[in-house]
Amino acid sequence: MKKLITPGLVFIFIFFWTKGWAGQEGSSDSLSLRFRFGVETEILKRSLWWPKEEKTTSLQAYLALFRLETEFLKGLNVALLGGYSSSKFESLVFRQLPISIDFDVGGLSGSLFGLEISQVFPLNLIAVGGRARFLTYNGQEKKWAIPDLAVEGELKSQPNWRMITIGPFIGHNGYENLFPYLAIQYQHFWGQFTLREIIENLAGTETKDIKTKGKIALSLGANFWLTSKIALCGEATLIPYKGGQDWGLKFNGIFSF
Repeated sequence: MKKLITPGLVFIFIFFWTKGWAGQEGSSDSLSLRFRFGVETEILKRSLWWPKEEKTTSLQAYLALFRLETEFLKGLNVALLGGYSSSKFESLVFRQLPISIDFDVGGLSGSLFGLEISQVFPLNLIAVGGRARFLTYNGQEKKWAIPDLAVEGELKSQPNWRMITIGPFIGHNGYENLFPYLAIQYQHFWGQFTLREIIENLAGTETKDIKTKGKIALSLGANFWLTSKIALCGEATLIPYKGGQDWGLKFNGIFSF
């Protein structure tokens, strides 16, 4: 998968870099920089599939991000992302530890970092474009005492996940301050959850690979400019799969300077 993803992202980056923003007045290949600062929140739900157990469980994650965005060549946008996530894994089963554990706790906090590349090409009343986004979550190690034991026991968790979203979108370019759009995206979500168990002289570690069911996402969103420098953005995402669906909601505010 990595062999496919990395060249694809490089190709998209080079394509956007060389194209520039089509249809703009006074088009030029000279480098022009504009900066934007934003705050972003997102809620997502993903169905995790565990082939060995033939079981599906749920992940709910709450994301809070800062974004520093730069516009290159009249339309090529590159954003650096950084922030925090609380990720809640439900009903994980660990059977390879000294004592089997059914793990179901609240949100596990961790750091978020990412990169987003996008560009829009206006074509009269419509606009088409593409977007690629990568996020990585690294959960902080957390400890719990194992209840109902005659001796002391401890659990240590270490979750992480990655998400790549890539695809085209089309929007209506006829409004003065509003840009509604529809996106079709391929989304790859993967990661690991490691649980370590220590009971006196006994110790064991089990790592479970995280996989999701849905891969194709449909998103409906809109950007609304309050002023020439301030914009509000919202996006709702649906990821259907056989037997169910996942979803996500995202809101952000952008300030240009």
